[in-house]
Amino acid sequence: MKIPENLILRPLQEPDIKILGDLYFPWSTREETIEKWTRYLDEQQKNTRNACIVEQQGKIIGYGHLLPYSEYPHFRNNSIPEINELWVYEDDRKKGVGTLLIGHLEQLAKHQGYDQIGIGVGLYRDYGPAQRLYFRLGYKPDGEGITYKSNAVIPGEKYPVDDDLILWFIKKLYTQTT
Repeated sequence: MKIPENLILRPLQEPDIKILGDLYFPWSTREETIEKWTRYLDEQQKNTRNACIVEQQGKIIGYGHLLPYSEYPHFRNNSIPEINELWVYEDDRKKGVGTLLIGHLEQLAKHQGYDQIGIGVGLYRDYGPAQRLYFRLGYKPDGEGITYKSNAVIPGEKYPVDDDLILWFIKKLYTQTT
């Protein structure tokens, strides 16, 4: 797979907030989006989030975050950073952008001294491509089962099949020895 040329991976910057607010996200209003990204910039400045923007020819085509302190208890209790809110604009999917972004976030985690990293994925059809990608990149289920809103599901209970029903994966970040 050939990765598109002229891609820039960079930290979130204040001017990005308005641009992200103007993108169409069917799950949120413009105001909610601006509020969320303003919070993300603040968290980045406090080192509780690394927000990464993927830009091509001046256009934001994707983003992802590295969270050193996951809301998912298994990651938080085991000092496993989380790749969070990975997103690539639909027109730019299946071009290697997501793979490049994940690789970049993995390198950030390695640079910060972590030896493994985690990521969550939804369970319904829309998440099928992400499930396949994570597996192809070496992610494996963490063995803790699925969660709803970061809490372990209880057998026999009913949960909505939505974006909060998650299967969590981990990957070892191997370092080369010389």
